[in-house]
Amino acid sequence: MLRRHRNLFYYAVDCLKKYKTRTIVVLAVFTIAVSMLSSVLFLKDGLEREAELSVSLAPDITVEYLKGGRILLLPASYVEKASKIEGVERVVPRIWGYAGIGLNTYTVIGLDLSRLPNYYELSALVERGRFLLPEDSGRGSIVIGQLIAGVLKVDVGDTIILLSESIEAHRFTVVGIFSAESTIYTADLIVMPIEDARAFFRIPEDYVTDMMVYVDPEFPVDNVAAKLSLLPNARVITQDLLLRGYKAAYAARGGFFVTMWAILLAAVALVSFSQATIVGRESRFEVGLLKTFGFTTLDIIEIRLIESLILGLFSASLGITIGIIYDVVFKAPLFAEALLGWAFLPAEFRLPVYVSFASVFAIYSVTVLPLLFATVVPAWLNAITDPELAMRRAAA
Repeated sequence: MLRRHRNLFYYAVDCLKKYKTRTIVVLAVFTIAVSMLSSVLFLKDGLEREAELSVSLAPDITVEYLKGGRILLLPASYVEKASKIEGVERVVPRIWGYAGIGLNTYTVIGLDLSRLPNYYELSALVERGRFLLPEDSGRGSIVIGQLIAGVLKVDVGDTIILLSESIEAHRFTVVGIFSAESTIYTADLIVMPIEDARAFFRIPEDYVTDMMVYVDPEFPVDNVAAKLSLLPNARVITQDLLLRGYKAAYAARGGFFVTMWAILLAAVALVSFSQATIVGRESRFEVGLLKTFGFTTLDIIEIRLIESLILGLFSASLGITIGIIYDVVFKAPLFAEALLGWAFLPAEFRLPVYVSFASVFAIYSVTVLPLLFATVVPAWLNAITDPELAMRRAAA
């Protein structure tokens, strides 16, 4: 029995070689479609994974100050008020904004290093040099992302000049560079002590940009968030809400491309179905000849299914490989900008590509299964044809 199936497999391979035009067309179109589909899926998975890392480093709750629907500076007195709320473990004031270097704009964050509960987690993200220390306040020390280091060609110990909103030049020394493992979170990030950021942005002493609230593990975050929302003009953002926002944005952008390529794959499957149904003269003669030699209907269906399985697996595997190369080596032109929503991606930026089992399984499913379904009916119709009639029609 095993030998019979092995012989049918070898015959199916010979058929793929024999009908080269059909094989090449199906392989080429499926490979192109799968390449683009896998590129989008792997990039979307990578972005969602990076979002999870970013949010894991974020506070349990972020509180901003709203007035007239606009975000304004938060009074420093809110830090003390929030600290008195039951369930609040720690409140860390933060000052952040944007700074220009050349033609590019980067994110500057000032942190109160003496209050940070996740200081060691942030320190672990530094690849070269070190993270900031409390005694760095007022010294002009900063930690920068890999993207900035690559664009400016700077390393630990080098000095860079940041231009503030008031068109003032400030000199800073790089004491650390974040690793590439946190690309999205730290790519364009500049971290400095909060007092340095206050001087850079000219923020009054009794104001901060926002505050980070860390909740006691014994208290539900949503309950504490509800109490914080009672503060006048407070806008409360929980860690869970932030993560869902990230994932919804990436899923919506990636969903458009996934739908587009899924439609293309379905169209290719229909073309394959059409080609398999309207077989050529040589193929009809072949079916009649096989039936004459004793091949059963199930044997012929098995041969066609093996052909489709080989085509599907090979095109999916090749498409996945090309998709990974397209993302990693060529940095996914067109798709990266659309998914990230950024107008410009420097050459130094490393795209977060992640090959997940779920995406690989989905790609093989949408490639192999349509081909198999598109093969069964035509193969059955050809196999049940009277051998003599099939050979006469082919000879006519």
